[in-house]
Parts: sequence; structure tokens; C-alpha cells
Amino acid sequence: MNRSSIRLRFGPVSPSFIRALRSVGRRATLVGIAIQVGAGARIYAQAVAGAGTDATQLPKWALRIRVAGNWDGHKALFGPRGSQPLYHGVSSNALGTRELPQLRATEQAIRALSGIATFALSLGALEASGDARQSITPMSFELGVTRKLSIGLLVPYVESRDNALLILNRAGTGATVGQNPAYSASGGTVARATNGTLLRQMAQARLALAAEITRCIPIAAAGCDAIRANPSAAQQLVTQALSTQAAIAAVYGDSVRGGAPLIPINNSVAQSAINASIGALRTAFAGFGISTISEGVLPAAAVIVNGPGAIARIVKDSAYGLDYQVLGGTRRAGIGDVDLTASYQWLNTLGERPAQWLAAAGLGYRSQITAGWRFGTAGADRTEAAFDVPIGDGANALIARSTTDVVFNRWLWMSGTVRVVQPFGDQVVTRRPRLEDSALFVPSSVERAGRTLGRRLDVELAPRLMLGRFFGLSGGYLYRQWGGDQFTFGASDSLPATTKSTSTRAIQSLMFGATFSTLSSYVQSRSKWPVEVLYFHLTPIAGSGGAPVQSSDRLELRVYTGFPRR
Repeated sequence: MNRSSIRLRFGPVSPSFIRALRSVGRRATLVGIAIQVGAGARIYAQAVAGAGTDATQLPKWALRIRVAGNWDGHKALFGPRGSQPLYHGVSSNALGTRELPQLRATEQAIRALSGIATFALSLGALEASGDARQSITPMSFELGVTRKLSIGLLVPYVESRDNALLILNRAGTGATVGQNPAYSASGGTVARATNGTLLRQMAQARLALAAEITRCIPIAAAGCDAIRANPSAAQQLVTQALSTQAAIAAVYGDSVRGGAPLIPINNSVAQSAINASIGALRTAFAGFGISTISEGVLPAAAVIVNGPGAIARIVKDSAYGLDYQVLGGTRRAGIGDVDLTASYQWLNTLGERPAQWLAAAGLGYRSQITAGWRFGTAGADRTEAAFDVPIGDGANALIARSTTDVVFNRWLWMSGTVRVVQPFGDQVVTRRPRLEDSALFVPSSVERAGRTLGRRLDVELAPRLMLGRFFGLSGGYLYRQWGGDQFTFGASDSLPATTKSTSTRAIQSLMFGATFSTLSSYVQSRSKWPVEVLYFHLTPIAGSGGAPVQSSDRLELRVYTGFPRR
């Protein structure tokens, strides 16, 4: 068949059809080239590491150096009803005896003096906000001793900070008590003298009436009409004067010392009621012919109300039994707890040589166990800081870990890890609450205690998705639990030996990360340096027991030396 027969059968071929055919041919050629390139750059599941722990075993005499920046922070805690602000337990609509139980006796005395059974001692609203942060720079050195055994050293440098901000009685109108002027450096002498005068006159009136009651016992005694008309009222007045005198000394103070640090405000409802009560007492004594209590002699009331910045002074004031030096904004820095570990890879179906496991593409397994010792090199908690953020546990501990990798196919693999840290008991210097209430403002003393930290448990699942030889994406789930801690105090002063315990805390978090690696390219002699760069973000999703709602960001550089190319 010749060309002319073709033209007769199909007719003439248009130029546009020829151009379209050429275009399709070019595209087909490009697709073919792309397929060939893709076939040459196969996706290997082990080519790139990911967020979390894996069971990779270093080759013999290979060294892996890790330097990372880890930034943690939280401003809330997981409670029984979900997350609550970090300083939720410190905030109060009316800072009173619930937060300051050491002032309950003062509140009761003011109620007795004023006759107001519902009086509530309050310094005003206390606003508490802020967060706690840690910046950790861990340096890790891992050395392959054999094809299955490696040793590691982790040294973290930690900086921590609490950013607590406490504001008391912002508007200046919410308090029912103010500063006791008897403690004032400028007006204390006058206030104490005023209190002393009132107490002396009340004591004189009480003793005089008691003497009169005794004198009027004989029938022949003269001038006893008022007492004989109501002897029980006279005796009751003596008793009332004694209790009133004791309450005034306890609340306001006497001529020598101040009483409670907080007392009713001048011209307030409570102070007016107390003044009226003292006036009624004066009148009652006058009814029995005793006028030693002068008109207008009253206890020195508060004229200064605690304002926004007063809370920092209150926690340092020995009158409250607190004795903190720093309330918020503290910063610590130093070496945290140091880990020394040994890892043994007991199972490996992916190949022992890097060129083998980096190119693993089918179903395979690898498992590693790790044991080690944690040196409690982190400094002890600072007892003088109210919201100290420690840089570590500061306790020696045993470390155990098991990690298993599963490779599913060329682009997906997963690691599962169980990690346990068992601290050993030790002795620490810490604060011992002087009352059962464990709130911040409860009086406490700094004592030595036996400490037993609870066991730490981590369970981690981390799937990884490969995007070629150099890049990978990671996900993960992390369950972390802190067992309850115990502090055992010996007998001291008036306090018996006792043990204080904390509750178990737990948190669940999700991980997201990305990785760049040259390991696979390095073993194929296509890259000069074997390095990895990882970034991942940890975000909490649930928790309990007061665990921190803590998010974390980590940027890590891994550099290898002695890493074989085959």
C-alpha cells in the first residue's frame, strides 16, 4: 500500500492535528523521564528519622552528637473539671480566712467585738495570672560500642521562669480590714498608747466592779442598790469586760505590741459596731457607778487599706507566718539531671549495616532496650520563692526503656516506646505547712524531710511518613504519668511527725514534626556530611491530677561521626 492510497482512504492530515500529536509526544516523553527519575529516587521508610524515640542502633565506633533547643510552657493545669488557670488556686474574689486560715481567730474576735455574726475578713479581690516556662538545651553524646550495644550521656542546661502576677484589691474598695497602725513605723507608738489606755481603763472598771460585788455581799453594806437590784447583770458585765479586753488586745494590740496584722477599717460597719459596743460597755459600768472608761477612748482602727502591690509585702511579713522572699518573676538556670545510659538492640530484621536499614522497604522489625542511671544534679527547690519552677527533680533514679520500630512499606514506619523512671528516696529541705490547709498563704516552716518521688511512666507511639530520601513528616501520641510524691517530716516544735502526699498526675499529648536528613544520601556518597535536623511540636489534649497543660517546641540537630558509607 502506497502513500496515495492512504490519502484516498483518510483524506488530508491537517497541520493542527500534527501539532497536537507532537505535543502529546513531548508530554509522554516528560512523563517517561519523571517515571525513570522516580524509580531512581525510591522512597525508603528508614531513610529519615522522626519526632520521638526510635530503635536505631549506631554502627560500631560511630558517634552521634545531639544539640537541641526545647521550649516548654504552661499557663493552666488539668483539674477535675478540665483545665484551670495555673494560679487558679491563688485567685480569690475576697482574700480571706479560706486562703489565710491563720487569721480565723482574728475574724472570730472581730465578730465577738462587733456583734456581727456574719462578718467576713477580706483584703479584697486577689487577681493571679501568668505562666511558667522552661528553656532546655540538652546535649547528648551516643557512641556505638559494638554493632548491638551503645552508650549515651545526656547533659541538659535548663533555664526556668515563673511569670506570676498577683494584684490585690485593684479598686481599693473591696476590703473589710486594713493595716494595723500599731505596726506602723511612724504612727505605731501613738496607736499602741491609745490601745493601752483603753485596755487599762477597762481593766480598772472591771476590777472596781468585781470589788464592789464582793463588798456588797454583806447585808449591812451601803451604796449597793444597783448591784443588789441585778447581781447577775453585774457579774455578767465583769465577765464580758474581761472577754472584750482580751479580744481588743488580740485584734488591735496593747501598749507594748500590735495585735493582728489586719483590723477593721475606720468608719467601716464593723468598726462602728465595735465602737458602739465599747460605748454600751461604758454605759453599763456607769450604771453601777463606775466611770473609769473615758468618753471617746476607742481602739486605733485601720486607716490604710492594702492595695495592688501589698501582696508582695504580705508574703514577706512574719506576722502572717509566711516568710517568702520572692513572690513571682523568679528565674533559675543551671545543669539539670544528667542521664547515663546503655542501649542494646536485641532484634533487627532490617539489616545491621546503615546501607541496609536506611534502604529498608518491606515489612521489618527492630527493637532496643535501654537501662541507665539518672544523677540528681539539678538544684533543690528554692524555699524562699513562692512559685519556684525547678530545673529538674534533683533525685537519683533508675531509667529503663524499650523501643520497637515496625516498617510497613516504602513510605510508612512506626515506633513504640515505653519509658520508666524510678527515683530513689532522698533528703531535701522544703516547706512544711503549719496548718492542714496547703494553700500558698498558710504559715509554714523550712525543714528537712525525707522525699520519695513517684514513678514516672511514658508511653509513646510515633508514626512516620517519608517524603523521599531527605524529608519526612511525623506524628505521635504521648501518655505521661507522674506518680504521687511523699514528704516525711519528723516531729518538731509542737508538730508531730507526719507525711504529706501529692496526687498522681497524667497528661496525654499529640506530636507533629518534620525532619531533614542526609544519612541515606551520605551512605550513597552523595552528601558530604551525615546530619539530621528535626522539629516537632507537642500539644496537650487531656490530663488529670493537676498536670500542667504544657505545650513544647523542639528543634534538634544531630551530627554523626564515624558513620560508615556502606
